[in-house]
Amino acid sequence: KSPQESFYGSYLYERIVPADHVLRRINQAVDLSFANDILKDRYSATNGRPAEDPEFLLRLCLLQYLYGDSDRQVVENARLNLAYKYFLGLAVDAEVPDYTTVSYFRAQRLGEEKFRQIFDQIVQQCMDKGLVKGKRQIIDSTPVFANISLSSLSGLVRKCRENVLKTVAKQDAKIAEELGATELRNATPVKFSSSEEALEIEIAEAGTLLDRVTAELEARKIKPTEELQKDLALLEKAVADRAEHAKDKLISTVDPDARTGKKTGTTWRGYKAHIVMEEESGIITEVATTPANATDGSQLRPLLKEQEKAHSLIPQELTADKAYDWGENLESLANNKTIANIALTEQVNHRTGVDFAVDDFVYDPENVRLTCPAGHVSTSRYNVILSNSRLSKPGYAFQFRASLCNVCPLKPKCVKNNEGRRIHISYYEPYFRLARERLATEEGKEAYRNRYRVEQKMADLARYCGLRRCRYRGLGRAGIHTLLATTVCNIKRMVRLLWGKPDGYYPVAPAAA
Repeated sequence: KSPQESFYGSYLYERIVPADHVLRRINQAVDLSFANDILKDRYSATNGRPAEDPEFLLRLCLLQYLYGDSDRQVVENARLNLAYKYFLGLAVDAEVPDYTTVSYFRAQRLGEEKFRQIFDQIVQQCMDKGLVKGKRQIIDSTPVFANISLSSLSGLVRKCRENVLKTVAKQDAKIAEELGATELRNATPVKFSSSEEALEIEIAEAGTLLDRVTAELEARKIKPTEELQKDLALLEKAVADRAEHAKDKLISTVDPDARTGKKTGTTWRGYKAHIVMEEESGIITEVATTPANATDGSQLRPLLKEQEKAHSLIPQELTADKAYDWGENLESLANNKTIANIALTEQVNHRTGVDFAVDDFVYDPENVRLTCPAGHVSTSRYNVILSNSRLSKPGYAFQFRASLCNVCPLKPKCVKNNEGRRIHISYYEPYFRLARERLATEEGKEAYRNRYRVEQKMADLARYCGLRRCRYRGLGRAGIHTLLATTVCNIKRMVRLLWGKPDGYYPVAPAAA
């Protein structure tokens, strides 16, 4: 018997909650009863007092991203808003749990693993309703700003020092004072001539502190607790990151997993959400969360592999921008018989001052030989590693004989020296040329033009599903944030596509939760 069949009955819901309300539509189009089966291993039937219904708590989490509510706000709205109560399956006069129950359920009961299963369940429902066919998909990424406040580099190192001393003080306050806790706490702001001078002083102080704490640990005056080891590691990284060519730099002590990302002229601090989307329906079929400095190209194969594992789904075509034009990606797509509608970075001459670029040479991968524009063939080659700013990749260096090049009438357009033209060909050159030929066709051009649809989806995620700024801290919880936002986005899209279908279209009759 539904809890909504109380003294007040369902009369108020029928009269007050409109028939076309989005929450009514979700109840009709989406089945969330799977939550109890997914979470049955996280509850005990014999220990403790009875727990809140998992589906009920999952619906609270979804409401947060549907309406942008915090934990406190969603509970307060569930007390007062009849549409919320209808969606949650509550009677009009029913009470709701404390907001702390929601946060505990999200972080402890579910975690990223269970939210992944929930996301996959929604995608599977989309497939069962014919909304996902794998005909053509689009992959892209979008920034997710970390929930942090930024500080100067010297301020970051100073904060790391403070954290180490606070952790030491939990074990022995006297040792913490000897290490300089009081001086650091009571230090008055000092104006330096430059930020570099302030940073240099902070790094020197941090190095001294690391040496002294290490000595205390070796003398066994303090214990290497997990918290202390974590704070020391952050301090060491903050110091090491100030090196000239350091990468993967720490930017915050409260969210040590956050990184600095750059994309199309935009710089942000936090994370990056990578999504694979069905072009025709706009349903997101796979999602991943990485630190902001992760490259887009590195995520293509893992995303498609997870999609295939979860749903046995291999797209017939995949569209992406230049960030995904890695040879490994193109080879993987070709092996899976997936047509790549991927733009490639502009080809350039390997020598300045000449007209003929790599594309002007005919490469025969089966016989591993190269033909120049004049018709000369080079089989003289050696293996090399072609490096760029993103990765190192294997390839060949072909050398044309100087005796041929020096008498060739096309030499002014090809090579300026008297040693013969040398051409570097990537191992993945056949896949690059295949992708370039595809984009030259009308079908390839049309597919690439439709890439704007994933940009629309990113805007929808950021503006209406709360994805843009991460609610939580740490990579794992940032993953929860991304999964919740994309799950809600998919639910809204399902409702839009399925609303108005006859009742017989649905596997179960429309009803409240």
